[in-house]
Amino acid sequence: MAERKPRKDRNLDKASWIAAARKMLIEKGIAGISLRQLAEELGATTGAFYWQFANLEELLEDVRQDWAQRNTAPFTRAIEAAGDDGWEQYLAYVGVLLKEEEYIPQYDNAIRDWAHSSKRTAEVLKEIEALRIQQLHQVFLAMGFTGRAAQVRAYVTYFHQTGYNAMQVSEPREERLLNIPYYAEVLADRADLLDLQTAEAVSEHFAARDSET
Repeated sequence: MAERKPRKDRNLDKASWIAAARKMLIEKGIAGISLRQLAEELGATTGAFYWQFANLEELLEDVRQDWAQRNTAPFTRAIEAAGDDGWEQYLAYVGVLLKEEEYIPQYDNAIRDWAHSSKRTAEVLKEIEALRIQQLHQVFLAMGFTGRAAQVRAYVTYFHQTGYNAMQVSEPREERLLNIPYYAEVLADRADLLDLQTAEAVSEHFAARDSET
């Protein structure tokens, strides 16, 4: 018999329920989320849920907003911390993707899957993706690109990354690091990183940037 989890009931706050729903969404998709399963995951009663939420849809809306903030804010913070230099902003953006600490690619994938069956989720997804593309547009403008050149580079950069995540590309970290200088050359028309000939050199370059910010 599986060990029963200790009941927490009223001690659970909204964040606990949102975290449990986020975990289930990533692991099982929206079809895997139910009030009973959430309560079981948290070792609580279903009654405890109603101390925090009026219904399951209210929790799901909070999950949408959690995703919108959690998976976008790391890019916003990094770009703003990089200052006015567009190249530094681009490197900061890549650094967030490379670390995979605050940004969770699987969360993006789960939201996109959910959007196929939820009009509200599709609305939130559309809004946030437009915001992210606009962020990249501003990065390329700061790099000196203008008009359609800046906009298309923003699209290609964003669509490249979302496609990479959606396909769940599996590659050694060394290979991913070695590709970064060439992505920068293609996407940003910058050869600055091409002198970094090893994965270790690329990793050290981004680690040094992190230590400076």
